[in-house]
Amino acid sequence: MRTYALLFALISLVMLVMFSIYVFRGPVDPLIAGGLFVSFLACAAPALLLLKPFDPPDELRRRKEARRERARQRGFTPRKDPPKGRGS
Repeated sequence: MRTYALLFALISLVMLVMFSIYVFRGPVDPLIAGGLFVSFLACAAPALLLLKPFDPPDELRRRKEARRERARQRGFTPRKDPPKGRGS
């Protein structure tokens, strides 16, 4: 999902550069300039919507703590060393 959002962001950046070059280089046709700017907005909106986090940070922290608590209750502990075999 993040890849598509970054792709939309890249395309919107290219559209913004094209709009800027078109406006600063010479005589401007308002229809073409408007089309370039609307294209920029049409690509920037999905990128911004997809890149923002869906859950607030407090919610993420609370879920992570709950996950750790459930794992502790079930007896799962993180292993530091791999188990040793018979030949070790």
